[in-house]
Amino acid sequence: MKSRRRARGFTLIELLVVISIIGVLVGLLLPAINSAREAGRRAQCQNNIRQLALALNAFAGRKNAYPTAGTWFELPTATDPSTSVLLSALGSTSGVPPAVMNRAGYSWVEEILGDLDQQDLANNWTKHLPYGWTTAPDIATQPNFVLGSTALGVLRCPDDNNFTTNEGNLSYVVNGGFTRFPDFPLVWSGYQADGLPATGGTQTTFMSWDGASAPSSFDKGVGTKLGVMFLNSVWDPEFELSPAGSGTTLPPTLANRQPPWGSNKTTLSAITDGMSATLLLGENTLVGFSTGGPWSGNVPTNWSCPLPNFCMFIGSDNICGPTGACTGVFQPPASYNNSADDPAWRFANVIGGFENIGYGQVLTLKGTFPFVTSGHPTGSNFAFCDGAVRFISNTIDGTVYSKLLSPAGSKLPLPYKQLPVSQDSFTQ
Repeated sequence: MKSRRRARGFTLIELLVVISIIGVLVGLLLPAINSAREAGRRAQCQNNIRQLALALNAFAGRKNAYPTAGTWFELPTATDPSTSVLLSALGSTSGVPPAVMNRAGYSWVEEILGDLDQQDLANNWTKHLPYGWTTAPDIATQPNFVLGSTALGVLRCPDDNNFTTNEGNLSYVVNGGFTRFPDFPLVWSGYQADGLPATGGTQTTFMSWDGASAPSSFDKGVGTKLGVMFLNSVWDPEFELSPAGSGTTLPPTLANRQPPWGSNKTTLSAITDGMSATLLLGENTLVGFSTGGPWSGNVPTNWSCPLPNFCMFIGSDNICGPTGACTGVFQPPASYNNSADDPAWRFANVIGGFENIGYGQVLTLKGTFPFVTSGHPTGSNFAFCDGAVRFISNTIDGTVYSKLLSPAGSKLPLPYKQLPVSQDSFTQ
């Protein structure tokens, strides 16, 4: 009788070797898989921001000017920038006054809804009412707030790690230059962490380009050459008589007019540095939907909110030092042949100032970072005025970054005038 041979199995050592090999292979594959996923998300994010740039350019093609970053209903009593609702919208160290939110109209997103194939939202938007107001009935039932709470895929980057499903999220902001309100420029002191007070100054420090103690036309002339889209305001008689308004009738001299400080727009011909070298859009994960906080007057926000900290980005105003005295930091060149850029421009993006690109990743409170930040590991996506989209590193040289922000840096007065930017310094 033949004996059956016993089948030989794996020994314990052989099993351990096989498991170890599989573990090594998985360890090698996971980074590649994660890298591929990140590349896919970044590509989708770039496609979104490109669509927004095309829509903004379509608007500019019709109007010969880019839309406003945010539109507000001006106070009937406003006589100059210091009494404007726009100055109140910038807030103070403690945040934005809740009452000012009743005059918050709409952001740049509302202006281009039709160009984003969202004509139904555009048709139903009531431009004589704020995006949401604090008086009765509840803000969640306000018609514009309901529309602004609609989730639109083109407005959210897949790498935005600070969004809420089925809400009016926003991951992209427009280029405001170096100040949130050029007619009355106030500096922003970066937050080191959520809930900490501002460092190196207050949010009410005046940023002066000419050394004057009050805002001047010189300040405005510089500020509007350093950005593309700004806050605007309008005296709207229908708003004043609406439930959110003052209940007063505007005089004919004001009705449907914009004040001089609330009508800043960039025309296509004003981009003298070239559309391929001027930023139009960037990323920010600390804008869009929120249930309310100090930087929105404790009022909920969405993509239609026109607050500067929720609709636009700026370069670090550390270029003018902690006191905002620009003339004390920028110095006239030794010779007026424009052979070199002023060294102060490099502070537009310096690590350690709490205002550099990407620092906002350590923050979570919406509205506390009016600079560029994203969910990408090493940089952010930007769209240029010519529609091109590029991924720019968090560590881009501040002088280069300042030139990309400025549509007319070559037209700035000395000592602020900028030399042309080399495209090799920001392309990859």
